[in-house]
Amino acid sequence: MELQNGMNRRGLPYTNLLPNHIRLFRINPNTSAPNAGSLEVVSLDAAPPFYALSHSWGTQARDTALQIDGYMLNVTSELASGIRRMKELAAQHGGISPSITYIWIDSLCIDQQNIPERSSQVTLMRRIYSQSITTLIWLGPGNDSYSAAWSLIDQIYGVFQSQHPTTKSLGDIPLKTFSDASHAASGLPELNHLLWTQMRQLVELRWFSRIWVIQEVVLSAQDPIILHGQHVFSWRRLEWACAWMYRNGYMRLKQIPEQLRNIDTIRNIRQSQTLWPLDALMSITQVKFHATNQRDKIYALLGLAAESQDGSDLPEALRPDYSLEVEETYLKVAHFLLKRNGSLSILTRAHGTSGSLTRRQRLYDLKNLPSWAPDWSDFRVFNSGLRTSLSWVHYLNPEETPHLGFPPHYTASANDRLKLYDTPHNRMIRVSGIRLGEVIRAVSFSQNEQSKEEFKLLLDSKLKSIWHLAISVLKGSNESDIITWATSFIKAMTADQHRLIGRMWDQSFKDGLAYLLRLLEHHESHVTLGFAQTDTEKAMKLLKSHAVGGKPEEFATLACTYCFNRCFIVTSTGSIGIGPSDTRVGDSVSVILGSGVPYIIRKRETGWNFIGESYLEGFMDGEAPHASREGLIQEQIFDII
Repeated sequence: MELQNGMNRRGLPYTNLLPNHIRLFRINPNTSAPNAGSLEVVSLDAAPPFYALSHSWGTQARDTALQIDGYMLNVTSELASGIRRMKELAAQHGGISPSITYIWIDSLCIDQQNIPERSSQVTLMRRIYSQSITTLIWLGPGNDSYSAAWSLIDQIYGVFQSQHPTTKSLGDIPLKTFSDASHAASGLPELNHLLWTQMRQLVELRWFSRIWVIQEVVLSAQDPIILHGQHVFSWRRLEWACAWMYRNGYMRLKQIPEQLRNIDTIRNIRQSQTLWPLDALMSITQVKFHATNQRDKIYALLGLAAESQDGSDLPEALRPDYSLEVEETYLKVAHFLLKRNGSLSILTRAHGTSGSLTRRQRLYDLKNLPSWAPDWSDFRVFNSGLRTSLSWVHYLNPEETPHLGFPPHYTASANDRLKLYDTPHNRMIRVSGIRLGEVIRAVSFSQNEQSKEEFKLLLDSKLKSIWHLAISVLKGSNESDIITWATSFIKAMTADQHRLIGRMWDQSFKDGLAYLLRLLEHHESHVTLGFAQTDTEKAMKLLKSHAVGGKPEEFATLACTYCFNRCFIVTSTGSIGIGPSDTRVGDSVSVILGSGVPYIIRKRETGWNFIGESYLEGFMDGEAPHASREGLIQEQIFDII
């Protein structure tokens, strides 16, 4: 319907795009004119200089009218305010250089109702953002609180610069635990100061957890420009401020918002000198970032992934297709990655069973996803509400290719490559592995959903009961065995991850012994060694001699990290360890070739359910495959469903 003033409310008349063509929004710099600008179709090979916008739109109501090319289009109020701000900047001389003439805006320049166009334009994202002058980040209208938060970030960046003026990579900043003394010496505000709350409010803006922003920032040829109301800020200053906080232990403090980890993740990817593989990208972003469309947990990363740099030769399994169901998309990509990489590390966040505490923390229950399949969909909590993965994304050295894998000392399958066999359908994987035994005791650390902060308050009581169970099954009969017992217990409760906090095993062992001594010496703890009085005295003396210099709080930090949302297990072989929270008595523990850790699996009529990763003392260093080669145990085929 034509309106009297010549405007049309039928929406923009999008025409079909030719291959390698995009639409650009041409800004009308006349701030008093009702027309915001116009859309022009251009070939990427001959496009004029343009900026690319990064903003958050998602599920927000499109309740604000915007005039483009004489047509009225309903957009989000945030985008409308962003376009007004860019019109102001385009009209100013010296506001942003070069001045804003053309800008690519995904929600305007792609016909969002045209599924084939959306799928094809996603494959051009890398070219669009890397070819743009730079990325403009629009965070929305500002206020005094946000301005104060930006001033705090400036302060933190100043501390970073003064302490590390020549830093080029994250590894150049020493890794430390948080120190009150160091914080006071930095000159930063006390942690109870209002400024920290204001910074939390800033990074809780939806933009900071949107999956698409990663490539929009990483691919920017120059330092992205942050626009927040009238405020203009450098992305580089923000990312280094966050890096300094991360390396100085601030991220573990309750006053520090989880979203700061997102900024640090983007920085790590941006500063890498080599391309990241898709599985590593998905693993490091899965929990921290969200998507309106759950297919975008994959598609939003394709522009960065090593597997998809040649858009004309994109593997069929990775080609965006918004017509597929989310479950089919995940299965297609999972099979591709398993065959290509020969590793099971992508199963670290598998769908699992309905009883899993991790699965309950998801926003969407993808019921048609098999238990083994990676579930890359959104969580409703950040890292603080989830168990810590036993696989790692290795990325700290910017000169080495990042990869998803297991810690170097996790070699349960002796580095044997995954053996995949043909199956009747894609909902099953058929693999080779070795059964280690059955779970005969299972004690969950977490009965209900709780945060790590809440769990930390209960840690002592949990470990007291676990210690009694552990010493009842560990082999040994006299006080000299206490060191062997303690070693197994400390490694099991921390998943032998002392390297995570920058400690060597000798020091971590002392930390664990110091923690045990604290429990044993507490008169109300009722923790014993299970020996006769004389032997107990000898054992305590032995523990004390080995615990000199130990810091119990360091052990507690690691134990809290790895016991959270997990289960203490004892197997029929007499081994102790930790597994997923929903592990049951009768479940099997198996080493599947291609994995660094044993897995808990559950027998069903037509195959095995995949429960999840475990740490099992005595089977983390290739013991099972070596025994199989010697004919002591047999390799077998598992159908995982």
